Amino acid sequence: MSKIYVDGKAIEMNKIKDFFKNKIYRNNILIFILLPICIELVIEILNRGSLIKGFKFMFTSPFIFFCNLMFIFVSISIGLLTRRRVFYIAFVSSIWLIAGIINRILLMVRVTPFNANDLKLIDAAVAIVDQYFTPFLVSLAMIGLILLLLVIVMLFLKGPKISYKINYWKNIVIVGIGFVVCVLSTNIALDTGTLVTKFPNLTIGYNKYGFVYCFGAGLFNSGVKKPSDYSKDKIDSIIDTDDNNTEDNEVKLNKVERKPNIIFLQLESFFDINKATDIKFSSDPIPYYNQLKKEYSSGFLNVYNVGYGTCNTEFEIMTSMNLDDFGPGEIPYKTVLKSTTCESTAFNLKEYGYSTHAMHNNDATFYTRKSVFPHLGYDTFTSIEYMNVEEYTPEGWAKDKVLTDEIIKTLKSTDCPDYIYTISVQGHGSYPTSKVIENPVIKVESGVDDEGRKNAIEYYANQIHEMDEFIKKLTEALSDCGEDTILVMYGDHLPGLGFSEKDLSNGSLYQTEYVIWNNFGLQKNDRDLETFQLAPRILKELGMNSGVINRYHQQHLDEDKDDEEHKDYLSGLQNLEYDILYGDQLVYSGVSPYSPTDMTMGVEEIEITKIEPVTDGDTEYVEIKGKNFTKFSKVFVNGDKRDTEFIDTSTLRIKYSGLQTLDSFVVSQVDKDSGYVVGSTKECLYYGQ
Repeated sequence: MSKIYVDGKAIEMNKIKDFFKNKIYRNNILIFILLPICIELVIEILNRGSLIKGFKFMFTSPFIFFCNLMFIFVSISIGLLTRRRVFYIAFVSSIWLIAGIINRILLMVRVTPFNANDLKLIDAAVAIVDQYFTPFLVSLAMIGLILLLLVIVMLFLKGPKISYKINYWKNIVIVGIGFVVCVLSTNIALDTGTLVTKFPNLTIGYNKYGFVYCFGAGLFNSGVKKPSDYSKDKIDSIIDTDDNNTEDNEVKLNKVERKPNIIFLQLESFFDINKATDIKFSSDPIPYYNQLKKEYSSGFLNVYNVGYGTCNTEFEIMTSMNLDDFGPGEIPYKTVLKSTTCESTAFNLKEYGYSTHAMHNNDATFYTRKSVFPHLGYDTFTSIEYMNVEEYTPEGWAKDKVLTDEIIKTLKSTDCPDYIYTISVQGHGSYPTSKVIENPVIKVESGVDDEGRKNAIEYYANQIHEMDEFIKKLTEALSDCGEDTILVMYGDHLPGLGFSEKDLSNGSLYQTEYVIWNNFGLQKNDRDLETFQLAPRILKELGMNSGVINRYHQQHLDEDKDDEEHKDYLSGLQNLEYDILYGDQLVYSGVSPYSPTDMTMGVEEIEITKIEPVTDGDTEYVEIKGKNFTKFSKVFVNGDKRDTEFIDTSTLRIKYSGLQTLDSFVVSQVDKDSGYVVGSTKECLYYGQ
């Protein structure tokens, strides 16, 4: 009989097996109550990044802690109904703990926690994982996941099974009671305000209400909920307008004296780091931007996230909708806007004869922008695949200076006024903790003791300094172009550099600043705004009243509201959002006036003009002559992608022998990470020389 020895005493293996069978397997209290408590505690320790804060949450918010662990209890208690109990418990526990670990990692990288909508961004996360983590860490994580998977598989194949007869009725009752308690406790917490269904700030929400509940709220709560007072009468009262501006219930567009080009410049992770009160720099990282704030209309802009969430700031600016009304952490680009066309600033300006353009010096597929932008009214979209980028940051992001020529090129591509929404990328994280800039222009002189964090902040300060220089060159180019232009600049969110509110002079992690530059003398008028109010403010200053939501904001922008009036204002906005995206579209008499645009990629057509066979030594090549090629241009011959050498904007070269008459050539712009074809030229056939 097998034995093991503890302190010199032999213990028979059969007794150990009997202990596990009779005590562990049968002891539901030990497995199915204590284990969820332990898992929930570990998750909250990770969520807060502190052992003490994790225990503090358990003892200071016991009912919320209980509501969270009941979700875990229900998921684990189902194991009572299976003979492969060890496998099931290990599998479910691993999922919860992995979610907690991912949450901790994301909090360190981007400040904002792991939410259900991140599951819809796996493609985007994979594309940039190498810019946040070293290959070693990625490999280590993959090895860990593989080992865990192997353990789970081995437990499934070889793990112990329950040998005694399971009392299914009893166990079903236990699972059922757990489910009922979970539902009742959650509903009681919601009814008493202990838990809420909407928390505009995810980080604060996760700390207050717990990871499990908040993640679940994001999983099952999406879209704009139907307001309790939603009705035709309510919608009519919200959109009621001045009689002088209506005719047969149709809103008349204001006649405007001036139609300037309108450019929105969304600056990645850009903010005035001088607001970090304890940090001293060798010089101001953004002197030009700070000078513009003194000369032109400016103010604070209340944004949604820290460290990430570019597309959600973008969504609020483009649509003037309030993201607070959507599910926790929801990304409308990944939900409703994938299939729904909605009012936007682009559509509104089309009514005034504008051409509408989007621009981004990053992948067209990032955040599914290529699919979403036609639903937001854009005529063209110039992504990095249509740019010839010469300079990248040490972390691999395209530098913003490339955008100056692209913006001017876009303005020159039409004879009408242009609306351009430009999304920059240079300030993107992660921010390296090792020194990667040999001779930085901006240096951290004091205020940061940790060397790694000092390097990260210094790196960031130098990136925004270059972005500041880009802004200066852009305003100079716009001044020289000879067209009236408004340039609206703002940061999409603060960088993930570990700042707390007490570190910043304005006391908020959720405020960036905007500036409205112009070259035709708009009066300076400083004010703080919600993100969704920025575009209506610009259009109101120009006298443009197109669009239901735009008009609604304009009617309320200049009002000094008390708390109740502000609540009514936001309630009316929620009614409009629900009606337009999910309801009966009463504001449009039941039929939306907007259809997806036939959006083209880039403002200059890429085309093939000639195919030439060439020989270099013993190697046969084919040179493809044409227009507007970029380093993302790839040649396809008879449908097969070929390794392509970029010579210049008019020449590509491939190794290809045996060129035959009627061989088919196509040049496609290809995403560097996924290989996705963003756009292609017309087919060109080779007819011989």
